[in-house]
Amino acid sequence: MSTSTQTHSFQAEVKELLSLMIHSLYSHREIFLRELISNASDALDKRRFEALTDASIATSDAAPRIVLECDNLAHVLRVRDNGIGMGREEVIANLGTIARSGTRKFLEAAREKQAAGLPQLIGQFGVGFYASFMVADEIVVVTRRANEPAGTRWRSKGDGEYALEDAPEAAIGTTVELFLKSRGVEEEEDSFQDFAEPRVLRDLVRRYSDFVEYPIVIDAATFGPAAGMKEDKLEDGTKVVVLNTRRPLWARPKEEVTKDEHAEFYRHLTHDWNEPFEAIHFKVEGTSEYTALLYLPAERPPGWFEGRSDKPQVSLYVRRVFIMAECEALLPQWLRFVRGVVDSQDLPLNVSREILQSNRQIPQIKKRLTKKVLDAFGACLAERREDYQKFWRNFGTTIKEGIVFDTEQREAVASIALFASSAGEDLCTLDEYLGRAPKDAKEIFYLSAADAATASRSPHLEALKAQGREVLFFVDPVDDWVLEHLHEYKEKPLVSIGRGEATWESDTAKADREEREREARPWLESMESVLGDEISRVRFSSRLKDSPAVLVDEEGTMGLHMQRVFEHTHSAAPERKRVLELNREHPLIQELERAHRDSPDRERAEAAAQLLIGQAVLAEGGALRDPVRFSRLISDLMLASSRAARPPTA
Repeated sequence: MSTSTQTHSFQAEVKELLSLMIHSLYSHREIFLRELISNASDALDKRRFEALTDASIATSDAAPRIVLECDNLAHVLRVRDNGIGMGREEVIANLGTIARSGTRKFLEAAREKQAAGLPQLIGQFGVGFYASFMVADEIVVVTRRANEPAGTRWRSKGDGEYALEDAPEAAIGTTVELFLKSRGVEEEEDSFQDFAEPRVLRDLVRRYSDFVEYPIVIDAATFGPAAGMKEDKLEDGTKVVVLNTRRPLWARPKEEVTKDEHAEFYRHLTHDWNEPFEAIHFKVEGTSEYTALLYLPAERPPGWFEGRSDKPQVSLYVRRVFIMAECEALLPQWLRFVRGVVDSQDLPLNVSREILQSNRQIPQIKKRLTKKVLDAFGACLAERREDYQKFWRNFGTTIKEGIVFDTEQREAVASIALFASSAGEDLCTLDEYLGRAPKDAKEIFYLSAADAATASRSPHLEALKAQGREVLFFVDPVDDWVLEHLHEYKEKPLVSIGRGEATWESDTAKADREEREREARPWLESMESVLGDEISRVRFSSRLKDSPAVLVDEEGTMGLHMQRVFEHTHSAAPERKRVLELNREHPLIQELERAHRDSPDRERAEAAAQLLIGQAVLAEGGALRDPVRFSRLISDLMLASSRAARPPTA
């Protein structure tokens, strides 16, 4: 028994397919205007291109433009262009065949002829036109191709059928007439957009098609007062206003753009009335072609740390047509304060042009943009130090998130980070710290604190200051998080002077300290017994010169800032194990030790221990566990001191 293989074509229920495209392909109804304007722009490009080899196709007196006409009473919108137009067979092929792109066919034919000056056209899929059925009950297209004597009228209600008829009166180009739907019952008044309202059209043009090369105009009489908008005239004398700015700033050579123009465009883009701190403008050519214009804001926007700006603010354009705001794929989240645009010539999109397809170009663009922003940080740091310090105070906390999340750029981010230090009031970089350190320095010392002022007064600094060593201050809320990932910089480990053993202590000094601790162990143990779970251990210190006591975290203990995060979120923070270190060279410590040796007294030992740990907590800017008891102990101490100083009575 023999079998034969037969090949069949897929069949489609056209009405259902069209309904699916209309109602499921696009997430926002307003997209229809972007698609119609993009089609009109392509038609104008095609006419200009074909005119290079056929002068009769060129426009005569009519300048190339896209005209919007709206009739609010009849609820009708027309989008008209004087581009290449379509012949009857093209109308059937392009509008009567779903997903057949006339633009794609045009480009394929031009490439086969190896034509020069090929335009960058927008259309790719042949479905954008049908987005209009989201807002229209019926669409009429009147079109006439250049060099053809008559036009064609196409009419459809989006129900799977269309009608064709001759249109002898049609002008060269295409007019798309939309008989708009009324507001649906399910639509709220606030969310309803009247697409026959000129100001609604203006807003949509500015959002999606502001940088289309050709002027997009509307009758000035129907628009009303148009303050600040460019005016023009059609060939019949009709006054119109131009809705789009046309030539984007990023498309111009970098050296031609002035500081004032950057400031104006930045305000247009961000609604921030400050001038940008820095503009980053560059073009990439080769396997992937795109232009980027990024801005670093000078000031932190309102609500910056309240979760209102949680993703990058860079908009994506493809051949000047707006595709997406806040495109998260173009920059890492730790650069979410950067504003700007990326305009690609060849970026592949999905069929609705609303989201990016997975493509290896995207990570490459992201990597290049990130590198350019980091280079700008470095240049500003080197050339505009004072300005950069102000910028860093606004956005440094956010930038340091790159040390946590971006393993590839971790050291690059660390290199442009600024920190307060014990060397003075000016912030410094890790490289500047290393440049000032002794040549034999093996570590980068740092101290975590609530703020730089508290850190600069910390007893932890005393021994290192005496040695002439500098200490960095880590005072931002994210710093504990950063330190979990930034363990070293240029092969120098970061060492906390407020945690663990003092690594700068010499072997001789360490041996002497440990011997003294053994001798004083009974007294130290009595202190540990009195303080209980407030501390894990009491020992002598090699950190102190002037202060009697200091608190030190054990290795692996949660940092100060991370503990405060837990407290603010009402979560149970892991126990913070701390050591009370005493300065045995301090007269107070020597006196307390001698008193215990001569006459052990638990009550006196308890009072001394509470005073010492309270003093240490206050010195680091912390909060006392029992401020009332501490206050009473101070009062008792003052009273005893006053009585001891009183001269004996006769």
